[in-house]
Amino acid sequence: MKQFFTLLAAVLLTAITSAQVGIGTTTPDASSALDITSTTKGLLIPRMTNAQRQAISNPAAGLQVFVTDLDGGSFIFYDGTEWGTLSFTKKRPDAPTIGTATLGNAQATVSFTAPSSDGGSAITSYTATSSPGDFTGTISQSGSGDIIVSGLTNGTAYTFTVTATNAIDTSVASAASNSVVPATIPDAPTIGTAVAGPAQATVPFTAPSSNGGSAITSYTATSSPGDITGTISQSGSGSITVSGLTNGTAYTFTVTATNAIGTSLASAVSNSVAPAITIPDAPTIGTAVPLNQQAKVPFTAPSSDGGSAITSYTATSSPGGITGTLSQSGSGSIIVSGLTNGTAYTFTVTATNTLGTSAASAVSNSVVPVVPQVGSFYGGGVVFHLFVEGEIGYVAGETHGLIAAVSDQGFIQWYNGSYSTIGTASAIGTGSANTTAIISAQGGTETSYAAGLARAYTGGGYTDWFLPSKDELNKMYTNRATINTTAAANSGSDFVSDYYWSSTENNSTTAWGHNFGSGTQFNLNKPYGNSVRAVRAF
Repeated sequence: MKQFFTLLAAVLLTAITSAQVGIGTTTPDASSALDITSTTKGLLIPRMTNAQRQAISNPAAGLQVFVTDLDGGSFIFYDGTEWGTLSFTKKRPDAPTIGTATLGNAQATVSFTAPSSDGGSAITSYTATSSPGDFTGTISQSGSGDIIVSGLTNGTAYTFTVTATNAIDTSVASAASNSVVPATIPDAPTIGTAVAGPAQATVPFTAPSSNGGSAITSYTATSSPGDITGTISQSGSGSITVSGLTNGTAYTFTVTATNAIGTSLASAVSNSVAPAITIPDAPTIGTAVPLNQQAKVPFTAPSSDGGSAITSYTATSSPGGITGTLSQSGSGSIIVSGLTNGTAYTFTVTATNTLGTSAASAVSNSVVPVVPQVGSFYGGGVVFHLFVEGEIGYVAGETHGLIAAVSDQGFIQWYNGSYSTIGTASAIGTGSANTTAIISAQGGTETSYAAGLARAYTGGGYTDWFLPSKDELNKMYTNRATINTTAAANSGSDFVSDYYWSSTENNSTTAWGHNFGSGTQFNLNKPYGNSVRAVRAF
């Protein structure tokens, strides 16, 4: 011990006087602060475990130690930024690459990709750290993966970084992740009072007090028995309709709420209800149209058929209680016959299903059936000819004739590319058959030629309009002034002073036209454009 203190004193004295220390030599090298010379012993630097080395506080640049439990023992030094092996073949890893953070219930899953360099020492673990809160999650592996960070607060937004650790040290942090808001499933909604309908029930509910930290996207009501469901996409309270139930069966219901995390527990059970068939709602009345001893009464089907398909509709007149019935389920028009011409009538319409008949619709407008005369506004247009004995359409003791549309349907060619002779007729009463034959032969888009354009017209709600024959067109020319007057009073327009097409052919390349200015009837080339005025028979 005495010798040690003597040597120490000598070393200190030498260091003070010459700023050099020699051990084993009295002449230390002039470039050294400490020169140790020996042929039988070596320099022994501090020895410690890797954990002890990592615990060194504020290491100085150049600090060197020997780590006893690293790769069988390794020299490690600190370069002022990070620790590395003496040859620096091993150091801390590069930073991982951050992936996508995914929300969970009070937690998040943070994906990452392993760094391109592990620093020469296998990565042993990765750690994800939240901001705010510095909550961490660690996974022990060397490659890419996912880390779960638990203990987060639902409803709070978090980002995350990831570090990689090997035997040398921990990497710098990755870039920050996307922001996520952890959440859980919502609380259960509060059930309301279920109300039965035909083959369905309406189930009201109140939104839960907590949405779990994620907006509720939908609610689902489920029946018992049957597990029949109805869903409504919204975040707040409302009514869910559950359809497809069996009339006469008692049902209860529960409601669940769904957010991005999942579906809540079910609400309490609702009251019991039994759906049942009822009569339909009332139809909606349309505008009644007067006819000869008849009226046409249009209607729109009701929004609810009462849970059973509607089988028929009935229109009833006032006065008289005269009825007309139409057997169908949807909207339409009912013809009420047996009316007295000259008497004003209004109408109501009812709908009938297997259980019974609805309440009556609102009352229609008032109409007065009339015997149609030339010039009458009737049947969707203007009457311009009454059939006489010998003409097609004449019925003894009854009034029938031809009606002109109140305006032209267009200016168009007669044919649709075919020059074949169809064999049409010219007499009064043949125009409808001519039109059907032309359409059958020409085909294609009906509104691209005269006969098709006339048949496509639906004035007054009628679909039986046609292109007049040569003689029918002549009758329309003869009464053009009367037609113009009535048409003008009913939102129509005058004839033009030019050619109109008839449905009567002359040959394969020409058809008859009539000039409403000069009165000339002439064979016109089928590809030429001329005016069209549709007619119908009553």
